[in-house]
Amino acid sequence: MARNVTLVKLLDDLRAEARLSLNPAHNSQARDGQVKQLQRKQEWLWREFDWPHLRVTRDIPVAAGQRYYELPEDIDLERIEKLEIFIDSVWVPLAPEINNEHYTAWNSDLDERSWPPRRWNLAEDDDLEIWPVPDTDAVAATMEGYVRVTGIRRLRPLVNDDHRCDIDSNLIIGYLAAEMLAASGAKDAKVKQDEANALFMRLRGQLTVSRKFRLFGTGEPKLPRRPAVAFYRPPGT
Repeated sequence: MARNVTLVKLLDDLRAEARLSLNPAHNSQARDGQVKQLQRKQEWLWREFDWPHLRVTRDIPVAAGQRYYELPEDIDLERIEKLEIFIDSVWVPLAPEINNEHYTAWNSDLDERSWPPRRWNLAEDDDLEIWPVPDTDAVAATMEGYVRVTGIRRLRPLVNDDHRCDIDSNLIIGYLAAEMLAASGAKDAKVKQDEANALFMRLRGQLTVSRKFRLFGTGEPKLPRRPAVAFYRPPGT
Protein backbone atom coordinates (compact mmCIF):
# COMPACT_ATOMS: atom_id res chain seq x y z
CA MET A 1 0.00 0.00 0.00
CA ALA A 2 1.22 3.49 -0.87
CA ARG A 3 0.89 5.06 2.56
CA ASN A 4 2.96 7.81 4.18
CA VAL A 5 3.19 9.75 0.92
CA THR A 6 3.96 13.43 1.42
CA LEU A 7 1.39 16.09 0.67
CA VAL A 8 3.57 17.69 -1.97
CA LYS A 9 3.70 14.37 -3.88
CA LEU A 10 -0.05 13.85 -3.42
CA LEU A 11 -0.65 17.24 -5.05
CA ASP A 12 1.71 16.41 -7.91
CA ASP A 13 0.08 13.02 -8.51
CA LEU A 14 -3.42 14.50 -8.33
CA ARG A 15 -2.62 17.15 -10.93
CA ALA A 16 -1.17 14.50 -13.23
CA GLU A 17 -4.21 12.21 -12.90
CA ALA A 18 -6.69 15.07 -13.29
CA ARG A 19 -4.72 16.46 -16.26
CA LEU A 20 -3.92 19.77 -14.57
CA SER A 21 -0.73 21.75 -14.99
CA LEU A 22 2.19 20.23 -13.08
CA ASN A 23 3.79 23.64 -12.62
CA PRO A 24 3.30 24.61 -8.94
CA ALA A 25 3.20 28.27 -9.98
CA HIS A 26 0.14 27.58 -12.12
CA ASN A 27 -1.58 25.95 -9.15
CA SER A 28 -0.68 28.49 -6.46
CA GLN A 29 -4.20 29.89 -6.32
CA ALA A 30 -5.77 26.42 -6.38
CA ARG A 31 -3.45 24.73 -3.87
CA ASP A 32 -5.56 25.38 -0.76
CA GLY A 33 -8.66 24.04 -2.46
CA GLN A 34 -6.82 20.95 -3.68
CA VAL A 35 -5.45 20.29 -0.19
CA LYS A 36 -8.97 20.54 1.25
CA GLN A 37 -10.20 18.07 -1.33
CA LEU A 38 -7.40 15.63 -0.46
CA GLN A 39 -8.22 15.96 3.23
CA ARG A 40 -11.91 15.39 2.58
CA LYS A 41 -11.33 12.32 0.43
CA GLN A 42 -8.89 10.77 2.90
CA GLU A 43 -11.34 11.33 5.75
CA TRP A 44 -14.14 9.71 3.75
CA LEU A 45 -11.98 6.64 3.12
CA TRP A 46 -10.98 6.59 6.81
CA ARG A 47 -14.62 6.38 7.84
CA GLU A 48 -15.56 3.76 5.25
CA PHE A 49 -13.33 1.00 6.66
CA ASP A 50 -11.58 0.03 9.90
CA TRP A 51 -8.05 0.13 8.52
CA PRO A 52 -5.95 -2.34 10.55
CA HIS A 53 -2.79 -0.23 10.37
CA LEU A 54 -4.64 2.59 12.15
CA ARG A 55 -5.76 0.38 15.07
CA VAL A 56 -3.95 1.43 18.24
CA THR A 57 -4.07 0.76 21.99
CA ARG A 58 -3.72 3.37 24.71
CA ASP A 59 -3.43 2.66 28.43
CA ILE A 60 -5.07 4.70 31.20
CA PRO A 61 -4.26 4.17 34.91
CA VAL A 62 -7.32 4.18 37.16
CA ALA A 63 -7.23 6.08 40.44
CA ALA A 64 -9.04 5.40 43.70
CA GLY A 65 -12.19 7.52 43.85
CA GLN A 66 -11.97 8.70 40.23
CA ARG A 67 -15.11 8.08 38.19
CA TYR A 68 -14.35 9.89 34.90
CA TYR A 69 -11.26 9.76 32.67
CA GLU A 70 -10.21 11.66 29.58
CA LEU A 71 -10.04 9.60 26.42
CA PRO A 72 -6.73 9.53 24.51
CA GLU A 73 -6.73 12.43 22.05
CA ASP A 74 -5.70 10.35 19.05
CA ILE A 75 -8.49 7.76 19.35
CA ASP A 76 -11.74 8.78 17.73
CA LEU A 77 -14.72 8.64 20.06
CA GLU A 78 -16.88 6.85 17.49
CA ARG A 79 -14.19 4.33 16.59
CA ILE A 80 -13.59 2.76 20.01
CA GLU A 81 -13.63 -1.02 19.61
CA LYS A 82 -13.09 -2.35 23.12
CA LEU A 83 -11.91 -1.59 26.64
CA GLU A 84 -10.04 -3.98 28.91
CA ILE A 85 -8.59 -3.77 32.41
CA PHE A 86 -5.44 -5.54 33.58
CA ILE A 87 -6.32 -7.64 36.62
CA ASP A 88 -4.18 -10.44 38.07
CA SER A 89 -1.89 -10.44 35.02
CA VAL A 90 -4.79 -10.84 32.58
CA TRP A 91 -6.56 -8.32 30.32
CA VAL A 92 -10.23 -8.62 31.24
CA PRO A 93 -12.91 -7.04 28.98
CA LEU A 94 -14.96 -4.17 30.41
CA ALA A 95 -18.60 -4.46 29.42
CA PRO A 96 -20.17 -1.42 27.70
CA GLU A 97 -23.08 0.55 29.22
CA ILE A 98 -23.86 1.45 32.82
CA ASN A 99 -27.53 1.61 33.84
CA ASN A 100 -29.63 2.05 36.97
CA GLU A 101 -29.33 -1.61 37.86
CA HIS A 102 -25.59 -1.20 38.18
CA TYR A 103 -25.86 2.02 40.20
CA THR A 104 -28.15 0.17 42.60
CA ALA A 105 -25.29 -2.19 43.39
CA TRP A 106 -22.64 0.55 43.70
CA ASN A 107 -23.93 4.11 43.48
CA SER A 108 -21.24 6.20 41.87
CA ASP A 109 -23.11 9.41 42.77
CA LEU A 110 -22.65 8.48 46.45
CA ASP A 111 -18.98 7.63 45.86
CA GLU A 112 -19.56 3.95 46.55
CA ARG A 113 -16.41 2.13 45.50
CA SER A 114 -15.38 -1.42 44.71
CA TRP A 115 -12.75 -3.46 42.87
CA PRO A 116 -12.26 -4.29 40.13
CA PRO A 117 -14.07 -2.01 37.66
CA ARG A 118 -16.44 -3.98 35.47
CA ARG A 119 -18.15 -1.63 33.01
CA TRP A 120 -17.66 1.57 31.04
CA ASN A 121 -19.73 4.25 29.39
CA LEU A 122 -19.25 7.49 27.47
CA ALA A 123 -20.09 10.47 29.66
CA GLU A 124 -20.52 14.21 29.22
CA ASP A 125 -17.69 16.06 27.43
CA ASP A 126 -16.69 12.74 25.82
CA ASP A 127 -15.13 11.48 29.04
CA LEU A 128 -14.91 7.81 29.91
CA GLU A 129 -16.90 6.64 32.94
CA ILE A 130 -15.70 3.57 34.83
CA TRP A 131 -18.03 1.53 37.08
CA PRO A 132 -17.83 0.83 39.90
CA VAL A 133 -15.65 3.70 41.06
CA PRO A 134 -12.32 2.02 41.87
CA ASP A 135 -11.16 1.88 45.48
CA THR A 136 -7.54 1.20 44.50
CA ASP A 137 -4.91 3.02 42.46
CA ALA A 138 -3.37 1.39 39.41
CA VAL A 139 0.21 0.13 39.83
CA ALA A 140 2.58 1.32 37.11
CA ALA A 141 5.21 -1.35 37.82
CA THR A 142 2.82 -4.23 37.15
CA MET A 143 0.14 -2.49 35.03
CA GLU A 144 -2.42 -3.75 37.55
CA GLY A 145 -5.55 -1.61 37.22
CA TYR A 146 -4.65 -0.07 33.85
CA VAL A 147 -7.49 0.33 31.36
CA ARG A 148 -6.54 -0.39 27.74
CA VAL A 149 -8.52 1.40 25.04
CA THR A 150 -8.41 -0.18 21.57
CA GLY A 151 -9.68 1.75 18.57
CA ILE A 152 -8.97 3.42 15.25
CA ARG A 153 -6.76 6.47 15.63
CA ARG A 154 -7.50 9.83 14.11
CA LEU A 155 -5.86 10.92 10.88
CA ARG A 156 -2.64 12.87 11.11
CA PRO A 157 -2.69 16.49 9.91
CA LEU A 158 -2.38 16.89 6.14
CA VAL A 159 -1.60 20.57 5.70
CA ASN A 160 2.13 21.16 5.17
CA ASP A 161 4.12 19.84 2.25
CA ASP A 162 6.02 17.35 4.44
CA HIS A 163 2.88 15.95 6.11
CA ARG A 164 2.08 12.37 5.11
CA CYS A 165 -1.15 10.56 4.30
CA ASP A 166 -2.47 7.67 6.39
CA ILE A 167 -4.58 6.02 3.68
CA ASP A 168 -3.30 4.53 0.42
CA SER A 169 -2.37 7.47 -1.81
CA ASN A 170 -3.45 5.68 -5.00
CA LEU A 171 -6.91 5.32 -3.51
CA ILE A 172 -7.15 8.97 -2.50
CA ILE A 173 -5.87 10.22 -5.84
CA GLY A 174 -7.99 7.80 -7.86
CA TYR A 175 -11.29 8.83 -6.30
CA LEU A 176 -10.52 12.55 -6.27
CA ALA A 177 -9.20 12.61 -9.85
CA ALA A 178 -12.37 10.82 -10.99
CA GLU A 179 -14.48 13.54 -9.33
CA MET A 180 -12.46 16.33 -10.91
CA LEU A 181 -12.54 14.74 -14.36
CA ALA A 182 -16.29 14.21 -14.10
CA ALA A 183 -16.75 17.86 -13.16
CA SER A 184 -14.83 18.90 -16.27
CA GLY A 185 -16.85 16.57 -18.49
CA ALA A 186 -13.99 14.16 -19.26
CA LYS A 187 -15.14 10.96 -20.96
CA ASP A 188 -12.77 8.74 -18.96
CA ALA A 189 -14.04 9.90 -15.53
CA LYS A 190 -16.02 6.69 -15.05
CA VAL A 191 -12.97 4.62 -15.93
CA LYS A 192 -11.03 6.35 -13.15
CA GLN A 193 -13.94 5.81 -10.77
CA ASP A 194 -14.12 2.09 -11.61
CA GLU A 195 -10.36 1.72 -11.11
CA ALA A 196 -10.60 3.38 -7.70
CA ASN A 197 -13.54 1.16 -6.72
CA ALA A 198 -11.64 -1.96 -7.77
CA LEU A 199 -8.58 -0.91 -5.76
CA PHE A 200 -10.72 -0.18 -2.70
CA MET A 201 -12.38 -3.59 -2.87
CA ARG A 202 -9.04 -5.33 -3.33
CA LEU A 203 -7.45 -3.56 -0.37
CA ARG A 204 -10.44 -4.28 1.84
CA GLY A 205 -10.36 -7.92 0.86
CA GLN A 206 -6.64 -8.21 1.61
CA LEU A 207 -7.02 -6.52 5.00
CA THR A 208 -10.15 -8.34 6.17
CA VAL A 209 -9.55 -11.53 8.14
CA SER A 210 -12.02 -14.05 6.77
CA ARG A 211 -10.79 -17.26 8.33
CA LYS A 212 -8.74 -18.54 11.23
CA PHE A 213 -5.19 -19.69 10.61
CA ARG A 214 -2.15 -20.87 12.55
CA LEU A 215 0.55 -18.25 12.49
CA PHE A 216 3.84 -19.80 11.33
CA GLY A 217 2.37 -23.24 12.00
CA THR A 218 2.47 -22.84 15.77
CA GLY A 219 0.65 -25.43 17.78
CA GLU A 220 0.05 -29.06 16.94
CA PRO A 221 -2.95 -29.66 14.70
CA LYS A 222 -5.60 -31.97 16.09
CA LEU A 223 -5.58 -35.22 14.19
CA PRO A 224 -8.76 -37.27 13.75
CA ARG A 225 -8.99 -40.20 16.11
CA ARG A 226 -8.83 -43.58 14.45
CA PRO A 227 -11.19 -46.33 15.58
CA ALA A 228 -9.48 -49.08 17.57
CA VAL A 229 -9.32 -52.39 15.75
CA ALA A 230 -9.02 -55.63 17.77
CA PHE A 231 -8.46 -59.11 16.40
CA TYR A 232 -9.91 -62.04 18.32
CA ARG A 233 -7.53 -64.99 18.75
CA PRO A 234 -9.04 -68.20 20.09
CA PRO A 235 -7.26 -69.75 23.09
CA GLY A 236 -4.32 -71.99 22.12
CA THR A 237 -3.83 -70.41 18.71
